[in-house]
Amino acid sequence: MITVEEAANIVLENVRTLPTKETDIRDALGFCLAQDVRSDLDMPPFNKSAMDGYAVIAEDTAGAPVELEVVENIAAGYMPTKRLKRGQASKIMTGAALPEGADAVVKVEETHTSEDSKRVLVHKRIEKGKNVSRRGEDIKAGQVALAKGTELRPQEIGILAAIGQRIVLVFSAPRIGVISTGSELVEVTSKPMAGQIRDSNSYSIVAQAKQLHTEVEFLGMVPDDKVDITNIIKRGLNKDVLILSGGVSMGEYDLVGDVLSELGVEIYFKKVALRPGKPTVFGKKGNTIIFALPGNPVATLVTFILFVGPAIRKMMGFASPINIPIKATMETELIKKKKRREYLPAQLRQNVGNWLVFPVEWHGSGDLFSTTKANCLLIVPETVDRFDAGQLVDVLLFNSLGIGHGCKG
Repeated sequence: MITVEEAANIVLENVRTLPTKETDIRDALGFCLAQDVRSDLDMPPFNKSAMDGYAVIAEDTAGAPVELEVVENIAAGYMPTKRLKRGQASKIMTGAALPEGADAVVKVEETHTSEDSKRVLVHKRIEKGKNVSRRGEDIKAGQVALAKGTELRPQEIGILAAIGQRIVLVFSAPRIGVISTGSELVEVTSKPMAGQIRDSNSYSIVAQAKQLHTEVEFLGMVPDDKVDITNIIKRGLNKDVLILSGGVSMGEYDLVGDVLSELGVEIYFKKVALRPGKPTVFGKKGNTIIFALPGNPVATLVTFILFVGPAIRKMMGFASPINIPIKATMETELIKKKKRREYLPAQLRQNVGNWLVFPVEWHGSGDLFSTTKANCLLIVPETVDRFDAGQLVDVLLFNSLGIGHGCKG
């Protein structure tokens, strides 16, 4: 039985980054850029006002309060037509181009306009350059706006639009197949009979994969029958990633491992020293990587976070695909029951700038309901027997899948 770190390293060593593809930026969220993208213009493209107010010559306000002549009203989207002279001001809207001669903008709250709108009283002295966004201060034309390997979040999508880059080159997302195994499983729309349960794993696995912006296909649900399992796995071996749940323990009807071996899948590990998720299988055939995850739903959730998610992120070009734990302070005492590393559903909250965490009530790896009350996994190392209240611990956020990670340079 290998450690979590050993298993994660084996997975990443056997995963390749996928080829690149062109995509419209409307469909690029969550992907990694596979090219440097340069700006086609200065940003801002002209000196502009950062406030609603009055464009002025700063030196005119030295003796504030001071009254100035209003010579023009400049709206966003229109270029000014008059150059400011000493003693003059132009009313200006946020984002509008600064008139020639002006070197500052007074906020409208710091002025009083005459009834005929031809004069403005400036109450305070203003410094040169105040409330002005200078041409090219964000980026110059020809400069790299977004580097190869940048993760495309909403703000990066906005930048691509601003510089006219409608089509971009990104690393592809893997094609993923999902299979649920187990004679006890019934469809979601069916009422379970004695000894049966509804198939929830395929839905949670598909949802986790979709969080990573992948192409996911549910291939089906099969009973514990060797022929049926063989046939459906054969269909899944044309995917980049094949994920199965169930059938990987040591029981008489746990057939997945044997079928994978008979189909020529090279198995790299079958057990990992963790709870929940010990009977986790990882293998590879050709360019397809295969994960056979435990059937208990919390174990499926945890092993996806630890192994499947990082594999997918590496395929999509992420340079640091492993989820990075954050530090938090235990709010309660915890006594460990097992010698394996544990990942317990927990609730993380912030208090006066500090992260605090406590484990939620959990009844074992079949208790998926507990995870709905949790927003993280509390990591309890193999070498730890207990945590005391006030002790600093590591936690993994549920929502850290593919969010905020750096990508390949």
